[in-house]
Amino acid sequence: MRSTFLVVLAMCITSILHAQNPVGKWKKISHISEYEGKKFDSHSALLQSRPCAANVIWEINADGTFRLDASKSGCDEKYKNIQERLWAKTKWKLVGNKFTTSATNFAVGQTYIISTSGNKLIMTGTDNQGTITYQKL
Repeated sequence: MRSTFLVVLAMCITSILHAQNPVGKWKKISHISEYEGKKFDSHSALLQSRPCAANVIWEINADGTFRLDASKSGCDEKYKNIQERLWAKTKWKLVGNKFTTSATNFAVGQTYIISTSGNKLIMTGTDNQGTITYQKL
């Protein structure tokens, strides 16, 4: 009986950890922030001025890198180069459900609480960064 319980417990823990695995290619679908008590979607605002940003791919890689791939977005070269350079050194780590990104080897960074819902990854900032939702590709 005890070994059956341990097997079931291990399976539950494994499924929980797997459900929170952020590795993959993602499309950003919203970034909800709040300013002076009003909520707004900054990603939606970006898409109004740069519709091509809807085709940007966010890559959370198993090697700990977090990259923006704008190569097939249809955006102009200057925009693509700037955006890709901004994310060229970014790394990520996951401790429990706390997902941290940093371009300075974690000397400073941004931390989010992550959760999944179907094919969506939801990242809620721990320091007023808002909530970013990605859709798995």
